[in-house]
Amino acid sequence: MRTDRYRQAVAEPADPARTDVVTEPFESLVERVADEAAEGFFHTAAQLVVVVDGDCVLDTAVGTTHLKEPFERSTLSALYCAAKPLVAVATLQLVAEGELSLDDRLGDVVDGLDTLGAPWIAERTIEQVLGHTAGLHVINTVLARILPERSREGWLVASEPPVAWRFGVDRAYAEFGGWYLLGKAIESLTERPYEDHVTDAVLLPYGVEPDDLVVRFDEQRYDRLHDRISATYDLTMDQPVPLLAEVGPETACEWNPSFGTYGTMSALATFYQGLLADLDGAELVLPASLLSAATAARLPIHHDVVLDRDAGFGLGFMTPLSSHFFGDGPSPRAFGHAGQGGTSFAMADPDHGIVLA
Repeated sequence: MRTDRYRQAVAEPADPARTDVVTEPFESLVERVADEAAEGFFHTAAQLVVVVDGDCVLDTAVGTTHLKEPFERSTLSALYCAAKPLVAVATLQLVAEGELSLDDRLGDVVDGLDTLGAPWIAERTIEQVLGHTAGLHVINTVLARILPERSREGWLVASEPPVAWRFGVDRAYAEFGGWYLLGKAIESLTERPYEDHVTDAVLLPYGVEPDDLVVRFDEQRYDRLHDRISATYDLTMDQPVPLLAEVGPETACEWNPSFGTYGTMSALATFYQGLLADLDGAELVLPASLLSAATAARLPIHHDVVLDRDAGFGLGFMTPLSSHFFGDGPSPRAFGHAGQGGTSFAMADPDHGIVLA
């Protein structure tokens, strides 16, 4: 059992002001990643964190921001879908407390959903949403981001259900709709803003500094931290294009549980250390039995029509990671999540005692 070491790591998160940690096995890797960032073909910057049995063996940053300033360990980036496990853990925490059941209908836990006229969505269960079997992949993610925040819920419930879909059996990765509704469910059940509940119920018990993993910016926090935000780059064009909307207040401050969180890899790694601690029985946020069930694959791996490849999922986690381009090294019990085509990702491997972000 590694619980004591995980608990120590969670209780005493890394100091953002400390010097970088680069132990001998990673020196050549960091040098190569720095060279790639300078070249700007595959990426322009990176944060790298590796924790083994609670000991940090790598925590560094290379490259430059969109303003050509040094990309640091404290630089905040849009995490996109890599932050989906925050939504999942916050939801599961309500299940553990008896405030919610995996079998609950969305219509029973999202205020006003039953009256909006989309019974096929209202009938979906919490488990179906977390496991990507609710059919909500049909909701266009690009349009969801373009629409003003006030219009998203009405547009979401106007979506037609997928043809011949077997709810709870068929699976396809849902980027936006289900996670938007889980955020609404959290607010309905707790009577608190989504970001406040996730911060208090998930981040703080795991020892994550809220300024390093910002569930949602308000105006005051944005004014205080916006200089730390760096835009990610679209590298699919002839030349790298910074996604400058990410650094503006309209995007950073919007209500978006699906992919609106900003953070550092150090903070994301601390979150995953907390998950390993809970798997070992620490019960900082979740009981081991519930978390173990959530991080195990729920259905056989099969072709995902959204990702256009074979993929497996637990409840809010990618697993097994071998089906998500994490390589052959992670054990079958390893779990994690990636975001925005792999611009950010994090994982934990309970069999090897490893956290990587």
